[in-house]
Amino acid sequence: MSGPIILGTFSHTAMQFIDQVMISRLGTDALAAAGSAGVWSFVLGCFVLGVVGCVSTFVSQSLGRGQLDNCGRYAWQGVYLSLLAGALALVLLPASGPLFRAMGHTATVTRLELIYFRTRLLGYVSMAWIGALVAFFQAIGRPGIPMWVGIVANLLNAVLNYALIFGHFGFPRLGIAGAALATVISLTVQVVMLQWVFLASPMNARYQTRSTFAFDFARTKELLRIGLPSGLTFLMDMANWGIFTSFIVGGFGTVALASHNATVTFMHVCFMPAVGLNHGIAPIVGKRIGQGEIAIAKARTYTAMKMAMVYMFIMGLTFATFGRPLIRVVFKAPPEVVTLGHKLLILAAIFQAFDAINITVMGALRGAGDTRWMAVVMSLFAYCFFLPLALILAFPAGLGAVGAWIGATVYVIGLSGLFFSRFWGERWRQIRIFSEDLRPPT
Repeated sequence: MSGPIILGTFSHTAMQFIDQVMISRLGTDALAAAGSAGVWSFVLGCFVLGVVGCVSTFVSQSLGRGQLDNCGRYAWQGVYLSLLAGALALVLLPASGPLFRAMGHTATVTRLELIYFRTRLLGYVSMAWIGALVAFFQAIGRPGIPMWVGIVANLLNAVLNYALIFGHFGFPRLGIAGAALATVISLTVQVVMLQWVFLASPMNARYQTRSTFAFDFARTKELLRIGLPSGLTFLMDMANWGIFTSFIVGGFGTVALASHNATVTFMHVCFMPAVGLNHGIAPIVGKRIGQGEIAIAKARTYTAMKMAMVYMFIMGLTFATFGRPLIRVVFKAPPEVVTLGHKLLILAAIFQAFDAINITVMGALRGAGDTRWMAVVMSLFAYCFFLPLALILAFPAGLGAVGAWIGATVYVIGLSGLFFSRFWGERWRQIRIFSEDLRPPT
């Protein structure tokens, strides 16, 4: 299950990596702006992504119950909910100016941030639509479909980046706006390809994808009951990292922000395969719960956890050891960015294995429908512990960006203990996601 998802996330990570490398050729200001604006363009769309991602929970458990037609129905409701992302983009467009000016970055960085962010808003509906369809394909055990579609779209993104950032192949030189526009176009192409496969004859024959398109209020309500806490979890988790990036680390200037962005770009290579395991384990757990095979659901989760921990530890150690030459060569970064970035990579290496626990267990709990607990715990721990600790270590303690990252390291390690305890305690076994299971017996 996770193999194709991991390959797909690798391709996505590689393209993001190439994006940042290309943007870094525009200068330190552009690299800093792309990091901050890229984070917030993703953060503010996370709520809808988290909601539609729970399509996999309902589809996988419906599959386990043998209710194949409901798989198509829940996927369509996810598609309809993805349209909410368009309304969100319209709200965020006028709010983006005050948001980025409040970060206190230099005038040049702020201007570039707004250009990148506002262009990325054009792809919000496509991003959420992809999330719903990918969740469907993963839940039915066909992760290879979004993998190949993702690889094609990411290759297109790389070519368009080269053309639009630097003005090759007869295209205008758009700079950082070209990078954002390339992403929007690639997302749109990805939606078209996934929707075409979703409606193709083989899918329709098994899951009635062409005849189950009607809006279903009851199933949408079910999806929202589980999906809203999941969306809130995703939003709050990413928002706290956005605040960490732009308002705490960014408060120490362009060099700190560029170093942070370089570090996070390398970190993506570490955690994106674990994210693939997250997406792979969620439908496995959901299907096994639907079949009543709890022991197998637990065993698969522990296997995924071990795989993620080993991989992330090795990659973290590699980047910590060779971080200095990697940052210097890959990003053509000045010495001050190389020095600070290497320190941050060392801290990142310390928490990699613990973050693997967080990522895989979140997928398992989502597959079980245990989304409300995650929303409460992650929100409280992030905003009452992580951000205050990072602020104290960065400013009053005088440790700067390094202090902020020490706070992040402590947060990730502590969070892993909470998530592992929750899964080990098996409270998720009592959760019922379908309305028919909540009705009292007659």
